[in-house]
Amino acid sequence: MSDANILISRRANLWRGVESVGGRLTLTDQYLSFRAHALNVQTAPLNIPLQDIVATRKYRNLGLVPNGLAVATKSGVEYRFAVGKRAHFIDKIAELTPR
Repeated sequence: MSDANILISRRANLWRGVESVGGRLTLTDQYLSFRAHALNVQTAPLNIPLQDIVATRKYRNLGLVPNGLAVATKSGVEYRFAVGKRAHFIDKIAELTPR
């Protein structure tokens, strides 16, 4: 991923089961990437190639907080993030993955 251009990078949480893993969500011209902080239990990195993203949508985190970003992939997996300025991620992903 070192040759990718970083477009957006923000603090975020990734839901992995019942654990909300804190870290950094980064959008490059090739991937949507999440890197967990070292203090989390689940620290495995996540790299979603942009060509694998089929949909993005907003949702209310915990049913209340309007900071949820859901990303659906070709394999049928949906990743859920809590991140500020989620609309910026959604708009930029849409620009990079025209349907």
